[in-house]
Amino acid sequence: MREQTLFERMSNADKRHALRVAKKVEQRLGPAASKPVMAAALLHDVGKTVAGLGTYGRVVATLSSVVAGEGYAREWQRSTGLTRKVGLYLQYPQLGADLLSVAGSDELTVAWAREHHMAPEEWTVPREIGDALTAADR
Repeated sequence: MREQTLFERMSNADKRHALRVAKKVEQRLGPAASKPVMAAALLHDVGKTVAGLGTYGRVVATLSSVVAGEGYAREWQRSTGLTRKVGLYLQYPQLGADLLSVAGSDELTVAWAREHHMAPEEWTVPREIGDALTAADR
């Protein structure tokens, strides 16, 4: 599977968000906005496609993680129905990184999908790139 195919599988709302993020990253970084950086901007949320949740389901998932704690995500993803989807959604950064790795994406693109909700001191991507991607994602 190619990166373009992964992008096409994203919801329309996620695609619009990704395009806004990419535009902001390009404006901020200029020539430093390499192809892997732009792919990271466009595909950082691709793991959300695995859960198959719409907007309301995502709200339920996010609230569930706040109430129960994210530690339940792995257990929930082994369940069925909505509980499974919530568990998958809460694991979307790693699932996205896995999809991108299989697609042959650059390591920076893969890393950012996995790390984009982590604290900056946990990033493996260069700080300037991570800061630009984070600022654009807000």
